[in-house]
Amino acid sequence: MNKVFFTKYTEQNLKLPFVLYSLGLNHRQEYINRPSGLPFFQWIQAIKGSGVLEIDTKQYVVEEGSGMLFFPNVGHKYYGVSKEWIVHFMCFTGYGTKDLFENIGIKQSGIYKLTDIEKVEQYMEELFFIYSLDSRMEMYDFSRVLYEILLEIVKSTSLLNEKSLLNQNKKVHLVMDYINEHFKEPIMLSELAKMAGLSKEYLCQLFKKMNGFSIFDYITDVRLAHAKILLINDRNEKIKNISRWCGYEDVSYFGMVFKKKEGMTPAKFRELH
Repeated sequence: MNKVFFTKYTEQNLKLPFVLYSLGLNHRQEYINRPSGLPFFQWIQAIKGSGVLEIDTKQYVVEEGSGMLFFPNVGHKYYGVSKEWIVHFMCFTGYGTKDLFENIGIKQSGIYKLTDIEKVEQYMEELFFIYSLDSRMEMYDFSRVLYEILLEIVKSTSLLNEKSLLNQNKKVHLVMDYINEHFKEPIMLSELAKMAGLSKEYLCQLFKKMNGFSIFDYITDVRLAHAKILLINDRNEKIKNISRWCGYEDVSYFGMVFKKKEGMTPAKFRELH
C-alpha cells in the first residue's frame, strides 16, 4: 500500500541534527525531472522493478536493492523502465546530516548499493508508525530514527556510479558479441535482455545511447555485411541460400531489407561487384 506523509516542522525542529521533511513507502515512481534539484537531501530506494537516473550528463540503471542519494540543489532526472517501479523515499536535512556524510567521505549524489535492505526498510516503516501516533514529540523520534537510517546507509553502501557505467558498457558489448556470433540464427530481444540482466526497454535505451543506433539496426547491419561478402565471393550460390545463411528464412523479406539499406537488390549488388 502506498503511504506518504509530510511533517509539520517549525524553526525549533530545524535546530535538530536530523530533520525529516517527508516519507513515502511503496510509491509507484513517476517520471521526475528536476534541473535544479530540491533544497534538501533525498534518499530514494528501489523496492521493485528498475529505473534510470540521469545526472551530470551520465545515465545509470537503478535496480532493486540500490538507492539514489541526492544532495541539496543538485539537478537530476529519473524514471522507470520496467513495467512497474516501486520505491521508498524520504526527504531530510539537518546540520548532523551534512557532517555525517562529510566525515564518512560521501561527497556526491549518486547510486548506492545497500547490503542490509531489510533493516533500512524496517526503520522507514518505524518512521511511518511514529507519524501515525500523532505525538507532540514526533519530530524528536523522527530525528532519532532518521539518524539510525543514515548510519545504516553509510555503513552498508558503496558508490556505484563509475562501476555501474563500466558494467553497463560490458553488458552492451556482451550483446554485440552475441549478435556477431549468432547472426545466422533467430535473435530475440527477450533473450538478449535476459543475457544482459536488463529489461528489454532499458537494454534498447542503453544500446542506442552508447552506440547511436538501435539493436535491430545493428543486427541488420551485421547480417547484411556477411550477405555482401557471400554475394561477392560465392557468385554461383543461390540468393535464397545466402539469405538463409544470414538469418533470413524468407528470401523476399531479405531482398526488401537489402534494397532498403543498400539501394539495390542483392542480385544487382552482385552484378556491380
